[in-house]
Amino acid sequence: FPPFVDDCTLPTFFGFLPLLRKILIRERIDIVHGHQATSNLAQECLFHASTLGLKTVYTDHSLFGFADAASIHVNKLLNFFLTNVDHAICVS
Repeated sequence: FPPFVDDCTLPTFFGFLPLLRKILIRERIDIVHGHQATSNLAQECLFHASTLGLKTVYTDHSLFGFADAASIHVNKLLNFFLTNVDHAICVS
Protein backbone atom coordinates (compact mmCIF):
# COMPACT_ATOMS: atom_id res chain seq x y z
CA PHE A 1 0.00 0.00 0.00
CA PRO A 2 1.22 3.54 -0.61
CA PRO A 3 2.13 5.63 2.47
CA PHE A 4 -0.27 8.38 3.49
CA VAL A 5 1.58 10.15 6.34
CA ASP A 6 4.86 9.46 8.20
CA ASP A 7 5.56 6.53 5.85
CA CYS A 8 2.78 4.44 7.44
CA THR A 9 0.63 2.28 5.22
CA LEU A 10 -3.11 1.88 5.11
CA PRO A 11 -4.36 -0.74 7.58
CA THR A 12 -4.92 -4.28 6.32
CA PHE A 13 -7.69 -4.86 8.89
CA PHE A 14 -8.73 -8.50 8.69
CA GLY A 15 -5.67 -9.83 6.87
CA PHE A 16 -3.69 -9.41 10.09
CA LEU A 17 -6.29 -10.91 12.46
CA PRO A 18 -5.29 -14.62 12.24
CA LEU A 19 -1.63 -13.93 13.00
CA LEU A 20 -2.37 -11.50 15.83
CA ARG A 21 -4.96 -13.83 17.36
CA LYS A 22 -2.43 -16.69 17.36
CA ILE A 23 0.18 -14.51 19.09
CA LEU A 24 -2.27 -13.15 21.68
CA ILE A 25 -3.46 -16.65 22.60
CA ARG A 26 0.01 -18.25 22.57
CA GLU A 27 1.55 -15.53 24.75
CA ARG A 28 -1.54 -15.29 27.04
CA ILE A 29 -1.83 -11.52 26.59
CA ASP A 30 -4.34 -9.76 28.89
CA ILE A 31 -3.82 -6.11 27.96
CA VAL A 32 -2.87 -4.58 24.63
CA HIS A 33 -1.27 -1.11 24.65
CA GLY A 34 -0.73 1.02 21.58
CA HIS A 35 0.51 4.51 20.79
CA GLN A 36 1.48 6.66 17.82
CA ALA A 37 -1.58 7.87 15.96
CA THR A 38 -0.19 7.02 12.53
CA SER A 39 0.90 3.48 13.39
CA ASN A 40 -1.26 1.00 11.53
CA LEU A 41 0.15 -1.83 13.68
CA ALA A 42 -0.97 -0.15 16.92
CA GLN A 43 -4.44 0.66 15.57
CA GLU A 44 -4.99 -2.83 14.16
CA CYS A 45 -3.79 -4.53 17.35
CA LEU A 46 -6.11 -2.40 19.50
CA PHE A 47 -9.04 -3.00 17.16
CA HIS A 48 -8.59 -6.77 17.04
CA ALA A 49 -7.77 -7.09 20.76
CA SER A 50 -10.99 -5.30 21.61
CA THR A 51 -12.88 -7.62 19.26
CA LEU A 52 -11.32 -10.62 21.02
CA GLY A 53 -12.43 -9.28 24.43
CA LEU A 54 -9.03 -8.17 25.70
CA LYS A 55 -8.46 -4.93 27.61
CA THR A 56 -6.96 -2.12 25.54
CA VAL A 57 -5.04 1.06 26.38
CA TYR A 58 -4.02 3.81 23.96
CA THR A 59 -1.49 6.58 24.66
CA ASP A 60 -1.63 9.68 22.51
CA HIS A 61 1.57 11.70 22.16
CA SER A 62 0.46 14.14 19.51
CA LEU A 63 -2.07 16.74 18.55
CA PHE A 64 -3.53 16.89 15.07
CA GLY A 65 -5.35 20.00 13.96
CA PHE A 66 -7.64 20.51 11.01
CA ALA A 67 -5.26 22.65 8.94
CA ASP A 68 -4.52 20.08 6.25
CA ALA A 69 -6.02 16.97 4.69
CA ALA A 70 -3.59 14.55 6.38
CA SER A 71 -4.49 15.79 9.86
CA ILE A 72 -8.20 15.56 9.12
CA HIS A 73 -7.72 12.02 7.84
CA VAL A 74 -5.75 10.95 10.92
CA ASN A 75 -8.40 12.47 13.21
CA LYS A 76 -11.10 10.46 11.44
CA LEU A 77 -9.08 7.25 11.72
CA LEU A 78 -8.49 7.86 15.43
CA ASN A 79 -12.19 8.53 15.94
CA PHE A 80 -12.96 5.14 14.37
CA PHE A 81 -10.27 3.11 16.13
CA LEU A 82 -10.51 4.65 19.60
CA THR A 83 -14.25 4.14 20.08
CA ASN A 84 -13.63 0.68 21.59
CA VAL A 85 -10.50 1.43 23.64
CA ASP A 86 -10.95 0.76 27.35
CA HIS A 87 -8.58 3.51 28.56
CA ALA A 88 -6.80 6.42 26.93
CA ILE A 89 -3.75 8.26 28.19
CA CYS A 90 -3.00 11.71 26.78
CA VAL A 91 0.55 13.04 27.03
CA SER A 92 1.27 16.66 26.24
